Amino acid sequence: MSPEAAAEALEQAIENEILRIHMKVADAGPRACNALRNAELEVLNNASVSPPGTPPGVRTGDLRRNWTQFYGGDVIGMESGMNYAGYLERGTRKMAARPFVDKIGEKAKPKILQIYKSIL
Repeated sequence: MSPEAAAEALEQAIENEILRIHMKVADAGPRACNALRNAELEVLNNASVSPPGTPPGVRTGDLRRNWTQFYGGDVIGMESGMNYAGYLERGTRKMAARPFVDKIGEKAKPKILQIYKSIL
């Protein structure tokens, strides 16, 4: 095999491997989003009134139900569809924060890392 043919074969093999990895990462996106969703359901499960500094309690269930997942390339995430989610997370002048976003991420992180480690 000539050096040019060997270089071309190597280049094609590298391109195929990159494509394979991209496909595996894309396939892992929905599973990683599901891990986030499961963590969200666990963190936002407090059925009682929540004291300041803890995740908000469930009153209507709207905050728990209204999330949009997104994934693509190297980005995964979720976004609340409730306009008051930011007020709960950060608080207001009249209400102390009931942070939950970082807690969801912390709870989901081990599972997400496991999902992405398993594809390589």
